[in-house]
Amino acid sequence: MANSVATTTGTLTALMKTYYDKLLLEVARPKMVLDQFADKSRDIPRHEGQTVSFQRFVPLEVVTATTNEGELPPYVELEAMRFEATLQKYANAVKITEEVELTALSPVLEAAVKELGENMGQSLNRLYRGALAKFLYPMRVDNSATYGKSCVATAGTTTTLTDATNLSEAADFWNGGTVVITSGQNKGYSAHIDDFASGVITFSPALKEACDAGDTFRVVTSTGITSTNVITCSAVERAVALLKYFNAPTYDGKYYIGIISPFVQYDFMQDSAWVNAHHYAQDTALFDGEVGRWGGVRWVEDTDPWLEAAGTIGTYNANGAVHQTPIFGRHAYAGVGLEGVPDKLFIKKPGDQDTSNYINAYSMVAWRVYFVPVVLNALFGVTLISGASTIA
Repeated sequence: MANSVATTTGTLTALMKTYYDKLLLEVARPKMVLDQFADKSRDIPRHEGQTVSFQRFVPLEVVTATTNEGELPPYVELEAMRFEATLQKYANAVKITEEVELTALSPVLEAAVKELGENMGQSLNRLYRGALAKFLYPMRVDNSATYGKSCVATAGTTTTLTDATNLSEAADFWNGGTVVITSGQNKGYSAHIDDFASGVITFSPALKEACDAGDTFRVVTSTGITSTNVITCSAVERAVALLKYFNAPTYDGKYYIGIISPFVQYDFMQDSAWVNAHHYAQDTALFDGEVGRWGGVRWVEDTDPWLEAAGTIGTYNANGAVHQTPIFGRHAYAGVGLEGVPDKLFIKKPGDQDTSNYINAYSMVAWRVYFVPVVLNALFGVTLISGASTIA
C-alpha cells in the first residue's frame, strides 16, 4: 500500500499535483511501519468483486518407512486450507475555510496534506497492527498454564472446537481470546473466541472445512496480564524457538522481524541478556525504523503502541495496559489493495461551477484507500502479550 498516490483536482497544475502526491507519501511512510514487511502480490483485480481468496497447502508428513522394490509408494490426498478477506474503503478529510487560508501564517494546503499524510500512515498501520494482534499466535510473557492451553479436538464444526478434557473452566472463561489450529488441514488458521461453555469454544471467522478429531489447537487469553508482566529476553527466545519449530521463513535468511513500542523497548533493554549482548552499537539498519537486533530478531520501532484491556485480544483500547509485540517471518501477513487503483489524495479548491460552495467559503483535502490486512499463516508470527513499565 501507499507506493503510489494519484491526486484528483481540477484546479492544480500537474507539477503541483506531483508535489503534493510526494509530500503525502513522504509523511505517511514513516508511520506505516508494518507495510514494508507485508506480502504485496495479492491485490484484487478490478471488476472482480471485493473478496480475495487465499489457499495454503498442508505440509506432507515426513516419510520414514521404506518402499520395497517393485512397489508403488502409498499416497495421500493433497489438502489445502482456504480462507477469504473482504476489501474495505478507508478515508479521511479536512475542511479549510476561506478565513483560515487568508489569515494563516504558513501555507495551509501544504500543512493539510502533511497532516493527512501522517493520518493515513497511522491509520493503515493501526489496521495492520489490529490484524496481527487478533490473529497471530499469541504468547503470554508469563507463560501461564492457566490462561494458555494446548488442546486436542474431540469434535469440531466450522465454528466450534471441543476438548472437554483440557478445557474444563467455567463458562465464558476463554471469551475474548484467540484460538490457533496447530495441526491438520486447517493448520495455521486462527480465530477470535466468541463464546466458551462445557469444553466447547465458538469462534469467528468460520472455517471453510471443519477440523477433524485429533487435530491440535492452542487457546490463549490475556486475562490477568498487568504492568508487572514485562517483556524479557527469555520470552523473545521462546517466541523465536516456536517460529523455527513451525518453519517460519526469515526475511534475510537469518532474522525475523519484531515490532516494538517505546515502553516495551525500555523494559526489554533493562534485561541483562540484552545489556550484555552489545549488538546495537555496531548494527547497520536494513529496514525503516530499525533500532537493532537481538535473539535472531531485527527490531523495528513503532511509536504508536497497540494497547488492549486484559481479556480482549485484538480490540484496541487507548487506555489499555496490555501491550502486544509481534515477531514474524516472511509470508505471515499481506496487505491487499485494488489492482491498478493507487491510494488517492483529493484536493478540492472552490470553483465557479461548485453550487454547493457558491461563495467559495472552503476547500477540501482528503485521502482514500482500498485496503484489507490479512494474516496468511498464524504460525509464521508470534505476538508477545505483556504489560509495560510506566514512564513519566
